Amino acid sequence: MHPILTPEAIRLLAQVGEIDSKTDLLSVISSLRKQGHDALLVTEVVTQARLRSRAKAKFGDFAAQLLFTEAALEQATRLEVAALHAERFKSAGLTKIADLGAGIGADSLAMSALGLTVTAVEQDPQTAALLAFNLAMFSDATVLNQSAEELGLEDFDGLWLDPARRNLDRKSERHITLKPEDFSPNLNWAFALEKPKGIKLGPAFPLELIPLDAQAQWVSHAGDLVELVLWFDALRTEGQRVATMLRAGQRHEFSGSGLVQAPVGELGEFIHEPDSSLIRSGLMGEFALKHSLSAISDSIAYLSSSSEFRSPWLKTYRVIKVLPLDEREIRKELAARNIGILEIKKRGVDVTPEELRPKLKLKGEGAATLILTRVSGARKALLAEPIR
Repeated sequence: MHPILTPEAIRLLAQVGEIDSKTDLLSVISSLRKQGHDALLVTEVVTQARLRSRAKAKFGDFAAQLLFTEAALEQATRLEVAALHAERFKSAGLTKIADLGAGIGADSLAMSALGLTVTAVEQDPQTAALLAFNLAMFSDATVLNQSAEELGLEDFDGLWLDPARRNLDRKSERHITLKPEDFSPNLNWAFALEKPKGIKLGPAFPLELIPLDAQAQWVSHAGDLVELVLWFDALRTEGQRVATMLRAGQRHEFSGSGLVQAPVGELGEFIHEPDSSLIRSGLMGEFALKHSLSAISDSIAYLSSSSEFRSPWLKTYRVIKVLPLDEREIRKELAARNIGILEIKKRGVDVTPEELRPKLKLKGEGAATLILTRVSGARKALLAEPIR
């Protein structure tokens, strides 16, 4: 049994409450030890309290009811994103779900909350113990401590998999090329399962490894690109590729083939930065064509328009001045405009904003955005202001 799963540990955890980065850890530990608590118990409780504090970014206030491990929290699905997965199963009419590689149970929690019957499978015994604690509130949820490959699947009508990346020892390689066997469970095994299924992967998963019969969905949450999900059979919806953006309580989706390139045109008065899910999914071209926008250069993920265009998918800027990518020219222009507050963005150029900033010798009360990129193939610095 995990050492945190004792009545004394749970009571002490509730007493300690939240421990964030500002908390004086030494003071907390010393106080608990003076109360007569065992050193190992104190370590477990403090560790768990710190994990709960970090988990608020993914689980909100619900984190205070859950238990975590470091590795499982790192891989855990954000609660709002887990709800997206659960709704997909619910909409497809699937009711008995096997969560293969459940971790600490974020997706199992979301599915159970929608009334689905979930069997959560976790191979690591310590994580499985915490998983059982987290799912205890749902009578229809079952936890099994075994490998995903060992489970008989005949009683389930839907599968959810969150394969873990294996520890790769390829230090001699400059770039690691992922293969299906680099995941646990092996992706070839997962792809071959003959059930409606969803498979969660990292958003940078190689496009060439995506099966042709899968619908690929890239999801961004609060500005972060968080995952790629491959949906199969009854869990597919319209479109070969889907970009989904969750922001400020709103959900936006755009689907298409991912095979269309945005036309390159002249830089207009407005430049647009697409959401990362739209870029990674390859759907920026179809989005641009639909809204009469153009790319500013080949292989550069900025769009442009001559008139103002607003969309939740885009962060829009008005171009104030187009400058050569020369630090002296940029410094001179910023000084003339009294700009001392500067946001620096880059895309497609070998300039590091952290190295450029001190060279600009910023002074003044004005604010602006500097976009370092290529325009029609040429390296440029675009002085711009965000459109709110």
